[in-house]
Amino acid sequence: MKRPSNKFLYGSMLLVLLLTIIGMLFTLSSYYHTQKHAVALAKDQLTTINRSAINVIQTRLQSYQLALKLCSQSLSTDNIKLEEPISSLDEQHTQENPAAAGLYLFSSEGTLLDSRKLYSNPMLSVKDRTKVIAADPYFKKAIETKNEETSDVYFLHNHSYINLYQPLSLETDKQALLVMPIDLQNLYRTELMEEHSLNGYTMVKNQEMKVVMHPSQEQIGLGIIEGRKEKFPDLDLSDLVRLEKEQLANQKGSLSYHSYWWTDARPKQVLKITSYEWVTLGNAHLVFASNEDYYEKNGLLIQDDLITLGLLMLLLVVILLLGFATHYYLKRNQTYHENQKLRERQHLLQEKHELEKSILQQSKLETIGLLTTTIVHDMNNFLTPMIGNLQLLIEEHQGNEILTEDLQEVYHAAEKGLQLSKNVLRFSKIDTMQKNKHSITPVIEEAIQMLRVLLPKSLTLEISLSGNGIACFEKDDLQIILYNLITNAYQARNDCCIHLMLETTDELPTYFEHRPSFQQKNSFAVIKIADNGPGIPPEIQDKIFTPFFTTKTASGGTGLGLFIVASIAKKNDWLLHVTSNEKGTTFSLGIAIEN
Repeated sequence: MKRPSNKFLYGSMLLVLLLTIIGMLFTLSSYYHTQKHAVALAKDQLTTINRSAINVIQTRLQSYQLALKLCSQSLSTDNIKLEEPISSLDEQHTQENPAAAGLYLFSSEGTLLDSRKLYSNPMLSVKDRTKVIAADPYFKKAIETKNEETSDVYFLHNHSYINLYQPLSLETDKQALLVMPIDLQNLYRTELMEEHSLNGYTMVKNQEMKVVMHPSQEQIGLGIIEGRKEKFPDLDLSDLVRLEKEQLANQKGSLSYHSYWWTDARPKQVLKITSYEWVTLGNAHLVFASNEDYYEKNGLLIQDDLITLGLLMLLLVVILLLGFATHYYLKRNQTYHENQKLRERQHLLQEKHELEKSILQQSKLETIGLLTTTIVHDMNNFLTPMIGNLQLLIEEHQGNEILTEDLQEVYHAAEKGLQLSKNVLRFSKIDTMQKNKHSITPVIEEAIQMLRVLLPKSLTLEISLSGNGIACFEKDDLQIILYNLITNAYQARNDCCIHLMLETTDELPTYFEHRPSFQQKNSFAVIKIADNGPGIPPEIQDKIFTPFFTTKTASGGTGLGLFIVASIAKKNDWLLHVTSNEKGTTFSLGIAIEN
């Protein structure tokens, strides 16, 4: 832990102040950029919505025109009447509020021949409707030219209409005209009203800036300025003048303006965004305008007072942070001094413990070395005459094969004991025997042959020597390793099964990947000693090669067997790895061989 300084405190205060200023500037900049970007996105969205509304109305009027044409084809008879069901209309227009207000049949002289009420729509009296239709200039044009026509928009009783004309020929070669008035407000309610929320809608106006389609029925037929002034004399409509000029001067566009939500009982002034486009429907020239609330739609309800409040809260947070920083500095300074004292004391205790541990370890090794050397030296004195006498006995009893065979076993065991004692004596000295080139397989076979005399009968030893190789090493080193590993296995489980395998490979297992650089290009002979014992617990696997570490307290283990194995492997630059689980343990020994 480093000692805190005043520079940290002053630096923290300066950094917090700087970050506060940058944060305030960034907040203001982000607010205005976000607002600008949001408005641009809203205009693009409104343009798409407006174009969609235009397509819907155009498509619906075309479908009514087609239905009227099909109806005219089914009515080309002498005794034409509209009382019969008209399937082309019944099949295609089944909404609850259809836009077709009725169906009227006129002669070529302009006389009403028949009329029919479509669905449940309310109709004007036939007389009033006939007058309206006959007064339309496009009615006379349709009779004279015998072509399909569409009238301009007209208003009746707070509804906007447009007439569809379809000429038809009778079998008597007389001409007639079929007329279908379309209630545009009903068409608007059916097709567009459900697609818009309360904070936005699409409205339609004609060239006189009178409202043709609108969510509020009361707005139909009103001029957006003069008509509304009469109905709402107290409202400020000055920004609508600019909107009217803008829409009359341009084919399409978008802008923001102050207006009102006319669907409210008491309209309140709001800032709107609109996207508009002029469209020709038959002989009607209309402007479609989609409007949305400037703030609500784009989530920009943060006004100047909210920004100011936010900045004040930010300053309050800065002050609190500075207070916490000062308190933290003082507390950290005190903790630093206490921690330094504890660390120094812990370091001294650790050094003392390591020194005592090292001295004890060296003392143990020295004592064991002296004791072992003495015992082994005495054992040599016992084994030398024993081996000599056994040789004499074998020669004397050559005729008794059974006795000779038993004496041979005892003789080999004594020789092995003598060899082991020599190895122990050699291991305790600094000087070592000269290394020679050996074929690995014969060395293993020789070691196994001698080990079988010492191993218990309950032990199963399976050998698979599929590979071979020549390496430079001391033969006794490899045999000592095999002896210790096999002995360690059957001491863990008396009736265990041990597999000893030898294979030669150019590609080592993954656990030998981090071998020394000078061995990277070598081929290896891999010796594996695997058993089916209880395995080594994971928590002690990294301690098994430590001298005097043993778990065989009951059987009197010394903790030196695996330490000797690791020491010999290190001396010869052999690779050693252990894998263990509850199913058994495998020791892998990698020996670099000559290519």
